[in-house]
Amino acid sequence: MHDEEIQRLINQYLPIEVRAGLPDIRRYSDELLIILHISRPAEDIPLLREQTRRQRMRIAREIERQTGLPVAWGMRSADHEVLFTTRTVPVMTRLGRAERELLDLLVAVGIADTRSSALAYIARAFAYEHREWLAEARLAVGEMARVRARLHLQPRSGPPVVPPEPGDDA
Repeated sequence: MHDEEIQRLINQYLPIEVRAGLPDIRRYSDELLIILHISRPAEDIPLLREQTRRQRMRIAREIERQTGLPVAWGMRSADHEVLFTTRTVPVMTRLGRAERELLDLLVAVGIADTRSSALAYIARAFAYEHREWLAEARLAVGEMARVRARLHLQPRSGPPVVPPEPGDDA
């Protein structure tokens, strides 16, 4: 399902209050995240969330039927973004003793209740502290994806034929 089809469903089923701009559609290998833009204050997000729940679930069922991916939702008002449905997935990582001790310290002092939540806390703290840099990095990665998409590789049999350089007598 293309972004245009998702946009069509949103326009068909959701009220104008949650369509102040094109939705952000973020595709991941295990989930599709749709952020709706609202023109009302951020304080209205909980109300709009409840008012649009049935319609959003209808859209999500259709997207899931066609893509096989679960759909998560959120809303954005100016610079304030709220995610409604978030999933956690295990991430396997190897940490050295110093990193494990840091996670255990965050658990011991009550900042987190598990190593997993301590690591999530650290990731969120980094994301907050470096949000401007991360926004710039996201734009750069998006541009790289756009440029890569323009490359149309053709399968070849054998090595590519390279034309001779000018002035090359070989």
